[in-house]
Amino acid sequence: MTKYEEFNILDLSIIADNKGPAVEYFEYLRKNAPVKWNPATESYKSKNDLLTMDKGFWILTKHEDVQAVSRNTKLFSSAEGGPLLWDATEEQLGMHRAGIMGKDAPEHTAVRKVAMPPFLPKNLLAYKPQIEKIAKQIVDGVANKGECELVFDIASRLPVQTFCEILGVPEEDREMIFNLGNQIADTETPYRASPEELTPTLKLFAYCEELSKKKRENPDDSLLSTYVNGEIEGEKVDQFTINMFFVTLSIAGHETTRNTLVHFMRLMKEHPEQYDLIKSDPDKYLPNALHEVLRVSPPVMQFRRTVMEDTEIRGQKIKKGDKVFLSYVSANRDEDLFEDPNKFDITRENARKHLAFGVGPHTCLGAQLALMQLQVLIKEILERIPDLAPTGDIEYLDSIWFHAIMKMPVKFTPEK
Repeated sequence: MTKYEEFNILDLSIIADNKGPAVEYFEYLRKNAPVKWNPATESYKSKNDLLTMDKGFWILTKHEDVQAVSRNTKLFSSAEGGPLLWDATEEQLGMHRAGIMGKDAPEHTAVRKVAMPPFLPKNLLAYKPQIEKIAKQIVDGVANKGECELVFDIASRLPVQTFCEILGVPEEDREMIFNLGNQIADTETPYRASPEELTPTLKLFAYCEELSKKKRENPDDSLLSTYVNGEIEGEKVDQFTINMFFVTLSIAGHETTRNTLVHFMRLMKEHPEQYDLIKSDPDKYLPNALHEVLRVSPPVMQFRRTVMEDTEIRGQKIKKGDKVFLSYVSANRDEDLFEDPNKFDITRENARKHLAFGVGPHTCLGAQLALMQLQVLIKEILERIPDLAPTGDIEYLDSIWFHAIMKMPVKFTPEK
């Protein structure tokens, strides 16, 4: 019996022991059990008492399988049980289905069509000057200090500010949205100062409803105004769906971009020769380097699909109603696609084949925006505080969903 025979991916101590996902375990599964049943376990205790895990699930570890299941939305549904691995109550499932990630076609297609225009390449260019301005302001705030906390002093700020710009959130409200987004970041530990206080998600709901009212009275060219005043399949969008859209974008835009930047700086510290290569010619090496960071350290580790009919994957019978765990962490290190997959190499020719942004109909809406933000902010760091590097203890998030770092102290030569 190997040490992995009794392994259960729900054991949150794995995250602490590995300082991230169980990469070695996924390698074992790819070679020995690429479609593996993971039972629910009484030892799994989510820190969020609103999330439960009573049913086991199938772990898919091969790139080919994760990609195939992601594309086959009729057989593998995001709406049936929701996109998250936990077992949702009817109320929670209703919330999931109101969000874009919890919809299947044709509803998903229609919602995505309305939301897509700001994220098209030609329209993204219009945001670049503002993104550059915000990135400069962020570095301005720390450059003369010589040290800071990377996650919340630098990495968190740009994606939230950009999200607010696209949605049309007024300047005076953005710090509040920034704070609520940070509180939501630890999805499995709900932030609440007291039992009577609303959760950050409900606070965002309330804020979105008030802002939506203003957008109806005074339409503008923001994405929220388009959503509030537009139609999907000939009908106005209900407010609950608008609220979920607002919250989904706040989490997706905040968590993934933030963590990619933090993992970028961590990996540069671990591989200084790669960092030197990037600094020698950022325009040449940085774009591919970001894809390699996403391949090695995807900020979202998995999503869930629910099987709609009895089927088989690699000869393994899977029943209608079963949950399927799409492991992006494992798919991104599949030996069948990536040579020497555990090696971090910013010049890897096929790094862009990673699945960190998902694949198929649910591919991340803001993927290109995230890459633009990351390139702009990293270039600002390279130009002004290029020796920025982690120092001291790094605090990882205990999560089966996000590969997140919650605290990373950094030091650098102060800008004069």
